[in-house]
Amino acid sequence: MKRLLLVLTLSIVLSETFAQQKQKRFTPERFQAELEQYITQKAGLLPKEAAKFFPVYREMREEQRVLFDELKSLKRVKPVSDAECRKNIMKRDECEIEIKEIQKEYHEKFMKVLPAKKVYDVLKYEDRFHRQVFRRAAKKHRKKN
Repeated sequence: MKRLLLVLTLSIVLSETFAQQKQKRFTPERFQAELEQYITQKAGLLPKEAAKFFPVYREMREEQRVLFDELKSLKRVKPVSDAECRKNIMKRDECEIEIKEIQKEYHEKFMKVLPAKKVYDVLKYEDRFHRQVFRRAAKKHRKKN
């Protein structure tokens, strides 16, 4: 009877531990939800404004994500010849310029949905959110080491 109780208690404790670890793992969906909640709160977006703004914002991020992925793969490759290095550098520059062009295009779309002051605040708080996330990640990384 004691063994059964011990095994049952141990299994409950272990399942709780694994559940907590799963919650701590990064998920893009949770990250996006936290970002949107943070921006909505800090920039003072009304529910109607947020409902109009975030679909356009997500659209921009999807377009940029393709280029971010390409840029990431270009940074991982180490070309051997000088010509290949030049080609890689030029392609990376093109990707970064295209990312900025998409950003500029969508900033104009944002200002059709929200007043410019709120768009300004959204951009400011988006940057702050990302900095906070990176600081937390760095802090967790330091604790592990």
